[in-house]
Order: sequence, then C-alpha cells, then structure tokens
Amino acid sequence: MSKVYFDVRDVAKALRLGFSGKKMALGFVGVVVGYIGYAILTYLALLAGGHPFGELWAKYRFYPCVAGTSLPWYSWVIYGIGVAFWVLVLLATAAGIIKIAYQQLKGDEFYSLGDVKKFLRKNWKAAVVSPWIILAVFAFLIVVGIIIGLLGRIPYVGELGFSLGLPVVFGGSLFAVFTAVVFGFSLMLSPAVVGTAEEDTLETIVQSFSTVWNQPWRLVLYEVLLGIYVVLATALLGAFTIAALWLVHWVCGLLMGDSMVKLTHVALGYLPNFGFWSALWTKLGWLPLREGAEITRATVQVSGVIAGIWLALILGFVLSYGWTSWSVGQGVIYLVLRYKKDQENLLERKEREEEEVKEEAKEAEKEEKTEEKPEEGTEGSSSES
Repeated sequence: MSKVYFDVRDVAKALRLGFSGKKMALGFVGVVVGYIGYAILTYLALLAGGHPFGELWAKYRFYPCVAGTSLPWYSWVIYGIGVAFWVLVLLATAAGIIKIAYQQLKGDEFYSLGDVKKFLRKNWKAAVVSPWIILAVFAFLIVVGIIIGLLGRIPYVGELGFSLGLPVVFGGSLFAVFTAVVFGFSLMLSPAVVGTAEEDTLETIVQSFSTVWNQPWRLVLYEVLLGIYVVLATALLGAFTIAALWLVHWVCGLLMGDSMVKLTHVALGYLPNFGFWSALWTKLGWLPLREGAEITRATVQVSGVIAGIWLALILGFVLSYGWTSWSVGQGVIYLVLRYKKDQENLLERKEREEEEVKEEAKEAEKEEKTEEKPEEGTEGSSSES
C-alpha cells in the first residue's frame, strides 16, 4: 500500500499516479469519445441554425464553437445535449480512473482495464446521475419560488402571506444557493465517491452534501492546489510534446525539404486556433510558407490532412494526462476529506471487507467439505456390507 498522509501533501500524488498507461488510456478514450459526440452535436446545432457546412468547416475544422453565434432556441438545445453528453462520458471515465488509482494506493498494481469495465458496468449510474439529481433539486426549489411569486400576486391575501412567510422563503432560498454550490462540487466528488467507496446514488448525493458542509475550506484549498499542479504538469508535458514534434520536423525535414514545410503548413491548420499558435511555431522554426510557394501536389495535401488528424490526437493525449491527473486528484482529495470528517480510512475499510469476503468463502468451503465427509463414509460402509 502506498503511504497516505491524509493531509495536503497527498494532493501532489495525483501527478505521479496520473502518469500511468492504463489511466491515461481510459482518460484518452473519455476525452476523445466525449469530444467527438460534442463536436457532432455542435455542428448539427450550427447547421440547424442555418449556417452552411462548408463555411463552418473552413472556420472551425475539428473544433466547432457556438460562442458569439446567433442561434434559434432548438439549436441551443442540441448544443446543450452535446455538452451534457461530454460531461457524462467524462464523469463515467473519471470514476474508472479513480478506481484504478484507488487500487494502486492499496498496493494492487494488476487492476486491469477489464476490471474497470466490470466496475463501470455496475457503478457508472451513481457517478453520472448523482450530480443531475442535485441539479434537479435546485431546479425544483426555483420552481417552488416561482409558484410562491405567483401566489403573492393574489390581492391582499397573497401579499400578506408572502410577508408572513418570508423567513421560510429565505431559508428555502439559502438552501437553494447551497444546493447550487454542492452541484458544482458534485461534478468532481461524485466520481470520487463511487471510485473509492463504491457507494450507490443516494449515498453519493449524501456524501457530496456532507463533504461540502463539513470540509468547505479544505475542499476549496485542495481543489485550487490540484488545479495549479495539473496545469503546470500538463504544460510541462505539452512543452516536451512540442519539442518532440519540432525534432521530428527538423530531422526529417533535412532531406524532405519543401515537402515537409508544406505538409506541416497543412497539418497545423487542423489544430485549434487559440491565437498564439502562429507565434509559437515561428519561434520554434515552423515558419509559414514562403511567399509565392503553393501546395500543388494532391499527395502533400492528403498527407497534411492525415498529419493534422494525428496532431489533433496528440493534443488529445496531452489533455488526457491533465484530465487523468485531475480525476486521480479528486479521488485522493475525497480519501483525505472522508478521513478528516468521519475518521474513516476507506483503504482499510475496503481491505477489511475483502478479508471478510475471503473468510466467508473459506467457511463456506469448510462447510461443504464437512457435508461431503459423512456421505463418503456412508458409501464406504454400504459397499462393505
């Protein structure tokens, strides 16, 4: 079992535990599958809003965006479904990532992706549904407030009743604000509760409220520290990735010449345009095409598109490490906070449960053997007679 201090020192473990082939593979699947669903639905939302596909593809490529776009209400519904799909996939994969890290903290280095698949098949609903039930509670409280406002419009009686019941209304509003806060944290805590304690949906909701209520300052502090750690570590991995790509471009370009420059120019067009890419490539020596140079060969164009797809997947690989480390960090944070608020070491509790299961299995085997022995004796006596 890896040593756990149950304090702020454990948060940094997420960076080391997150850099794992199994966890990053699962994180990569979550990031890519969720994003593909999001991108398809985002394109459908933009198409439903009357924007032509050719114009959208030339502008966004693999990274559609609705920011600053005027769309009808049904397009926003489609886009919301896409965002929800991505969140659901990330929540489910986060629970699996945390489960692998949890087993590793217990000393089980052989917990496989096949075991994760069985675990998620049984427990994914608790990790995915719990935050939305909390959101539904918040929406219900908002609806109740609207109904109270309508009742307050009744002449004389409604106004007087609202004034007399204002303390109750204020209490409900205060609880609604707290529920909204819990919903935000439940997006991080729900996979952690499921991945470490394997709780059901109801207990996951209870633990989300309990953790936010009992350990608010530690929760905020640990989340901020984890965010700083993950951003720095992901940026470092991104720097190594860019250096490796630059080395490929430089070494292979020694003999490929202009073909490499043209291929790279096409491939970089399939990376997201965050505004600083061109300056970054210029500093690294990935200069744009010389004035007058044209990409005429179809093979260069096709190769550039293929290379662009690979660059997009490499970007997904870098982001998957950030997501994996963030997910592992949520599991570590919950282990610490559960110990702080309940004085319960989930690692030991699970070990005791597993030992009890093994002891029960041994006792069952002993009972079966004791039942078989008399039968064998009676058979022997009957044969002698």
